[in-house]
Amino acid sequence: SFEAALRAAGSVCEAIDKVVSGDHRNAFCAVRPPGHHAGPRGVVRCANDPDGGSHGFCLLNNVAIGAAYARSMYRHEGIKKVAIIDFDVHHGNGTEEIIRQLVPQVEKAVVTAPFAVGELSSHNYRPWLDENDINNVFFASTHGFGPRGIEFADLPQQTGWFYPASGKSIVTDALVNPSAVERPNVNDFLSSQTWARMGEESRMNCCKIINCGLSLPARDAVPGMQRLELRDTYRKNILPRLREFDPDIIFISAGFDAHRKDTMNFGYVGMVEDDYEWVTEQLVKVANSCCNGRVVSVLEGGYKVHGGIVSPFARSVASHVRGLVDGGRSRELYDPNDSTSESQFEKHILEERERKRQQKHERQVKAMELAKRQQQELHGDDDGEEEPTRKRRRNQVDYKDLFEQMKREGVAS
Repeated sequence: SFEAALRAAGSVCEAIDKVVSGDHRNAFCAVRPPGHHAGPRGVVRCANDPDGGSHGFCLLNNVAIGAAYARSMYRHEGIKKVAIIDFDVHHGNGTEEIIRQLVPQVEKAVVTAPFAVGELSSHNYRPWLDENDINNVFFASTHGFGPRGIEFADLPQQTGWFYPASGKSIVTDALVNPSAVERPNVNDFLSSQTWARMGEESRMNCCKIINCGLSLPARDAVPGMQRLELRDTYRKNILPRLREFDPDIIFISAGFDAHRKDTMNFGYVGMVEDDYEWVTEQLVKVANSCCNGRVVSVLEGGYKVHGGIVSPFARSVASHVRGLVDGGRSRELYDPNDSTSESQFEKHILEERERKRQQKHERQVKAMELAKRQQQELHGDDDGEEEPTRKRRRNQVDYKDLFEQMKREGVAS
């Protein structure tokens, strides 16, 4: 597994070489194992799972390694800003934690001795290139966040959270209000480690991070509204800020376990093939607008493989790759003015479809009630007779008269 993980990370670095050199406009890395749950030390913990934590099926964070590689190796060839977009159904907690480690941290651990308990503090700083990393790295994730399933909606603390229990919706101040973010100068940064003494809230908001935690649909939700919510999340929260960030290369953590037929998502997100293609096309349009279409996509989750080339996983990957190819050929640019009209049109289509479905259902109910009423009147259910069976009714036969008739006709003697 570890050799496979090394080859996966190396494949991403090779894809970056091909894209930056101009050999290819974009690339898709079909690699395993995935990586977006692997943090700086592997396991990543969160407030909803402080004593547990895991790194899923991940060993090395392929997309983070690729982003750091691009920013470091091609800094003299125009690659300064890197963006990572994650549409896996599970929160990319490992990638987020790695990006948060671009700021100096103080890690504390409790040490227990036979007659004393102490606290051990250590200063950690894991930059990709230099102290300006936090200004030049953008991360956005859309994922499920909430209870483990719809039946546990009211008691997530007792019944468990949807994996990995992190990813509550947030847009950091570095994107919303950059002037409010505390930024020590370089001398303080190097000589006094001022960053390490910042408050927790300041450290949480100094990185450019967007988390969009999507909830489970209501029991009476309109079919397809989940998909519209996902698209509107990109239109309103992610794509405009991504374009404003103006990256020099875009990385995609492409997870396909948000497909509505994939049981790993417990009902969250509910994407179909068209949604994967749409998201990909939008990201390619942003790339066409700001970085000559440079996109490197890295496979993450996706487990509904039964059916081979016609499985939900295979069809979703094909739609994603088609979006990369078509977007690269068309050179179409991102236009934020299209978002409002598209959202309104899609909402109208959903509402119209739901209205027709309700009308059809009402007609069926009325037809069933009318048939039942006619059946009751025909068989006199009002007199207390039992409801007739589905067998064909037979009239009474006088066999003596029948025999006499057969003799007259010469059939019997």
